[in-house]
Amino acid sequence: MGSRFVWKIVLLLVFVGWLFIWIMLPTKTYKDSWTPQLKIKLNSTYFREQGINLLLFTFPIMLIAALSCIYLHLYSKSSSDQSSNSNKGQYFRSWKRPVLAMAPLGIVNAVELAFAVMFIALLVWSLSNYVYISFGHLHMHNAGEKVWMAKFRSVSLRLGYLGNICYAFLFFPVTRLSSILPLVGLTSESSVKYHIWLGHASMALAILHSVGFVIYYAVSHQMIEVC
Repeated sequence: MGSRFVWKIVLLLVFVGWLFIWIMLPTKTYKDSWTPQLKIKLNSTYFREQGINLLLFTFPIMLIAALSCIYLHLYSKSSSDQSSNSNKGQYFRSWKRPVLAMAPLGIVNAVELAFAVMFIALLVWSLSNYVYISFGHLHMHNAGEKVWMAKFRSVSLRLGYLGNICYAFLFFPVTRLSSILPLVGLTSESSVKYHIWLGHASMALAILHSVGFVIYYAVSHQMIEVC
């Protein structure tokens, strides 16, 4: 039981560290302090500037998936384990009771609602930081461009950045034979709705991003140049 707990703590720490990178990504600290140091230390000969993205955003999930395979192989649940932990899991099962039923979302339990709120908070946090930093360093792309046009373009661009967060989580729920989903008691079939939610969010952000740039090109008289 002790070794199983250690495995879960290690996997949880890696995942929390990965989430922490996403939280810090839109901040000024990451841009001004971390990025220069990371470029110096992680600029690979083979991967070049993509070495940073591979190490920070891809490798942790690959590590979790690999360690999860070992964990599931060593500690496959037996019926005796489930019966002994029935009382302990009574509290957690109460969180899976439906608390919300809406047409677009379906039936949502307390755990899903809590994670949805945290995900929305991450999107709001990222957008607010992106906009705050970009408004402090506005770049006029044309001679006659007004300040509000530059701000509008900046917001449209950052909405596209938010889509990257949705894409990072998009295919977790529907990966068949996943070694990560069983760790939290999920299957690819039961997690399809999470994929749908993330898909709708990513499409909405992509549309806002695209429409924003179309409007920007129209008001700044660059539509002919783009076409």
